[in-house]
Amino acid sequence: MRRRAADAAHTPAAAPRISLFWRTFLLLAALIGASLGATLGIAGLLDRTPPEQRLAWEVASVVNLTRSALVSAEPDRRLDLLDQLAHEEGVRVLPKEPEDRVDDAATGSRLRALQPRLRQLLGAGTQVAGRVNGIDAVWISFEIDGDDYWLILPRARVERQFGPGIGLLGLIAAALSLLGALLISRLVNRPLADLSRAIALLSRGKPPPPLADGGPTEIAALNRRFNRLARDLARLDADRSLALAGISHDIRNPLARLRMEIELAPLDAAQRDSMAEDIARIDRIVGQFVHYARIAEPPRAERVDVAALLADLAHGYRAAAGAGELALEIEAGEAPHWIGDPTDLHRAVGNLIDNSMRYGRTSPATPARVQVRVRRSGGGLSIEVRDDGPGVPAEDLSRLLEPFARLDDARSESGGSGLGLAIVERLARRYGGGLRLVNLPAGGLCASLTLPDYHGMVEVGPDPVR
Repeated sequence: MRRRAADAAHTPAAAPRISLFWRTFLLLAALIGASLGATLGIAGLLDRTPPEQRLAWEVASVVNLTRSALVSAEPDRRLDLLDQLAHEEGVRVLPKEPEDRVDDAATGSRLRALQPRLRQLLGAGTQVAGRVNGIDAVWISFEIDGDDYWLILPRARVERQFGPGIGLLGLIAAALSLLGALLISRLVNRPLADLSRAIALLSRGKPPPPLADGGPTEIAALNRRFNRLARDLARLDADRSLALAGISHDIRNPLARLRMEIELAPLDAAQRDSMAEDIARIDRIVGQFVHYARIAEPPRAERVDVAALLADLAHGYRAAAGAGELALEIEAGEAPHWIGDPTDLHRAVGNLIDNSMRYGRTSPATPARVQVRVRRSGGGLSIEVRDDGPGVPAEDLSRLLEPFARLDDARSESGGSGLGLAIVERLARRYGGGLRLVNLPAGGLCASLTLPDYHGMVEVGPDPVR
């Protein structure tokens, strides 16, 4: 019989782990960030001149060159020189008149910041404006022989000096670099992700698709070895199923003859019933062996009336209930249907009830009280089977889901094969679900089974928690 755990084992919480994909991405991002930071820092050290100062130097050079050219040119050549500057350089020179209308609102903060720097280079009377007489441009006043003039530059020539700052360029470069790091991480980790999905399929008894044997030599060699392992396991599984089917046939034929001979033998009723019960037990064990081996085959996908199936299942336990061995309570009002193989659902719930009926008694003289609750959850069924038995030691909970696993003191009287819970757990994995055993605080065991709807393929995720 199962034993109640005296104290639950206390295990420290595992530290959160980062996947290889994100670890690779973070390492690349750190490397890119350090490189960009160093580059921008060096660029900032090499070029500390603000753009306003560079523009002031350029504008002052244009003004001084224009003024020198006009002063040194012959009077009859000055108009030709002004036309040439306007057409070739985009620079115009106009006399500054007292009635000129200067729009201070159009000057802007950048041109205002330019004015004190130009006054240092060209003189205290230098004026900078963004619009004069309704004409948008960059207007800079200067003096030739006591006369005031405007030097007019196109705005585009000035504004190009105020391009995106080095910080903005660094952010753009960082964003593009991080996007590249993300793509590189995806490319590097894709073979491992494919291998992980294939291993998850293989762990559920599903044949994984062959992995590509191209790419880097190490990955190609690993994929070839995995493909060979998958083929060997599939062949081994097929041979096992064939062998178990043959053993079942070879054993059940003699069992049928023994059953017939017992019926014809001159035995009293008690001896005949005892021998027939032993033969039936052997037949059930052989059937469990065969069914466990055949779970890997794809199931049927039917719309199952859950309430009708559970009612039929409860009907099969009427004899045990009438004999005082079982008090069964089934609730399925919240589970109208399920998509899958009805035989699998019948067998999974039946095995859990059998396990609770066998081990879930508080004493041999009392019936096993078993509660079955079924409801729809997350696109499938959530099934809980509870009993009032002594429970199971915490360290043995996961071991009970392994094939042929039984507690030491349960081997003599139960007559089971140790495959009941293993069959349920493998059926759950067949549909992408899981089986979990939990000791109840008030005593007893709760078997939580999840069976997602089956639509022809199973989404592969982490192995079920045991």
